[in-house]
Amino acid sequence: MKRLISPISPISLPHTNPQKSLLFHLLHTQTPPIQPTQTSPKPHLNPTQIDPLNYLLTFIPQIKALSQNPRNHIALTTLDSLLAQAHVLNSSSLLIVIHYLCQIKKLGRAKDVFLKIKSKGQVKDCFLFSLVYDCLVCNGKIYDVEIVWNELCGDDLKFDVSDYVIYVCKYCGGDEIRGVFERVVRGGRVLRKESYGALIGALCRENEGGLGKEVVRVMRDAGFRVDCFSYYVLFRCFCRNGEVDEADWVLRVLVKRKFQVDICVYGNFMHALCKTGKFREAKKLFFRLTKQDIVGGFKKGESLKEGRRVIFQLKCEDNVPKMLAYETYFRSLCDMGRLDEAEVLLKKMMNSRTVPEICVYGSFIRALFVADRDKDAIRFFQVEKKKGLVRVDEIASYVIMGLCQKGNLDEAVKLFDETASLGAFFNCSNVCNCILGNYWKRNRLAEAEHLFRRLKNGNYGVLPDASMYEIMVKGYCNQSDVANTLLLFQEMVDRKIVVSCALYEVIIRALYSRGSVREALKYLNKMVESGNIVSSTRWKMFFSSTFVALEHSFSSDV
Repeated sequence: MKRLISPISPISLPHTNPQKSLLFHLLHTQTPPIQPTQTSPKPHLNPTQIDPLNYLLTFIPQIKALSQNPRNHIALTTLDSLLAQAHVLNSSSLLIVIHYLCQIKKLGRAKDVFLKIKSKGQVKDCFLFSLVYDCLVCNGKIYDVEIVWNELCGDDLKFDVSDYVIYVCKYCGGDEIRGVFERVVRGGRVLRKESYGALIGALCRENEGGLGKEVVRVMRDAGFRVDCFSYYVLFRCFCRNGEVDEADWVLRVLVKRKFQVDICVYGNFMHALCKTGKFREAKKLFFRLTKQDIVGGFKKGESLKEGRRVIFQLKCEDNVPKMLAYETYFRSLCDMGRLDEAEVLLKKMMNSRTVPEICVYGSFIRALFVADRDKDAIRFFQVEKKKGLVRVDEIASYVIMGLCQKGNLDEAVKLFDETASLGAFFNCSNVCNCILGNYWKRNRLAEAEHLFRRLKNGNYGVLPDASMYEIMVKGYCNQSDVANTLLLFQEMVDRKIVVSCALYEVIIRALYSRGSVREALKYLNKMVESGNIVSSTRWKMFFSSTFVALEHSFSSDV
């Protein structure tokens, strides 16, 4: 009998296509999906025994058929029969169903499936909102999103767009944050004050000071008073990016608000001056801070002059300790690679009776490594080690990480072992991460495992944290060692270490790439129900880029 829809025909899957070969393997080693025909359009799946993969392999061909012909009665009947059994699927499988239904504009059916997810109570409110925001109303205005959200959730969930903005700002990446800014803020939606503050902070974290400034304007237009902390975050962002004029504008606002201008403000502005090559101005500011130039100064009751940088109109001699001024200027010079000037300044600091902070030593060592002066960095470390003015392990950590970054791994490990033998290691996590990462980069598996085992045994006074586990898991995944990957994952769960969304993605890709699609779908569901992914935008991108065989197998008539 002739089939109207051919979801998957194993005979027609050419082995030259890796995606179809994967499904060929699945369908020959596991229960095949239902094959609907003209005479039997309804799949007979036992609701208590539905396998997510078989369900999807039966469901997706109907989506394919309806995308080609929306009036395909057989496909639509089969689709509705499948949707009637969707309530027994797990949360992740239901998300996949919604994803495909929205692709063919079957929004009413997608809403029904959404209610099934909501009734399970296993997915966070923020993710449910993002599902409406990004799938059900993906091209609509933010007001349309709220209408659909209220229609589906009513008074059940006390969650709104302002809450969603805060969640995105806290947990999501730059693209999603910028997307929220474009759609919500530029869409004209007035948010709560704390949501605007979170958005300013998140945009500045992504070095989007210009967009952060626009949020400030929107806040003021909406009648909100922007707090000094938001202005300060914006100021730091402009300084970090070297946008001196913009930073000066924000500083003017802060001074008028009587904001306490301390060494952090001066240090950030000095960094901005150095980053843009304005070293004469940076030196002038340093002289002001060290009382070598005390001409002028802004007094209470006076107005700030236009056309002159605010930082040079301030009286700073009472706010900044001299040693902090030296350290701030020194670190700015090191960051810009001005080592000759930094070295002269360091000698002046060393000649004083005050020992500089460890960050000063670290800045100098980092700068030496960046300038390919590795031997000078090691020599400097040895000299300071003999002086005994700073903890050996603190200064050694900078040298070890510098050696790792330059590829001198054996020398770095030798120094690490020598230093660790002296006692507890400061900043052990960062140093071990650096060494572990370089072991994997150079395929030195046995040594990576040995170091990790010693860490687990407490040899270095600290147990492996989430970042160390993540390096090991990614290393095993790159080696296609899924067994050890899953063992470490279970260790993290047993130790109640939070598994990041990124790590879930690495594990799922590893499982999928070796053909363990059922297992990959299982971990995809764990990722969703654990609450570690808060945005359907990221979920959609990950699903579409990873589970390609599920889609590409139906990209041509078979």
